[in-house]
Amino acid sequence: MKPVQKPLKDATFMSTIRWKLVNALMCDYTYGYITKSKRVSLGLEKTHYNDAFCIAGGINQQRIEPIYFEQIRRNNRSLEKFYDAKYVDIRDKSIKTGQELFCGRRTRNKNLNEENLHKYRGAKKSKGRRNIRKQRYAYQPKDIVTFESKKYSVQGVQNKGKYIKLMEMSKPVKTDLVKPYMFRKGFSMF
Repeated sequence: MKPVQKPLKDATFMSTIRWKLVNALMCDYTYGYITKSKRVSLGLEKTHYNDAFCIAGGINQQRIEPIYFEQIRRNNRSLEKFYDAKYVDIRDKSIKTGQELFCGRRTRNKNLNEENLHKYRGAKKSKGRRNIRKQRYAYQPKDIVTFESKKYSVQGVQNKGKYIKLMEMSKPVKTDLVKPYMFRKGFSMF
């Protein structure tokens, strides 16, 4: 098995444009070890805004709470979901998916075959299915709603929109009992 190495895209990109930015903007530059030593001497935790404070030469100025901007996508990446069939593995009688007990052939053009696990499929417990989402619900993940005069973040919608799952609560609540506070994705209700 080959060792996994992360691509150096970000570091390469920054090193190629670094000096052009410094020369074009006529600004000063610093290094990470200098920023870290300043941050440690001031007793600040490692965050982007504390690093920016140290780079700007801050010492004991009064600071405000930082404002966070979070980009949240508007839709799921895939509106179609595939649920694999379940089989009984005849070796240990456990239930496994069809992907776990596949034939071993990964590609047709190269000899990358693995052990054929298809022969260990026993009785089919559930057949596979495709689920295509055809409806968009008013509440999407990370929206903020009020329930019993407290603010909660939405985790998802259940039972065709009748119930809403809140991140801070273990059980879902009825959608009629919550009121919208802030939609995080630009979707508005009329």
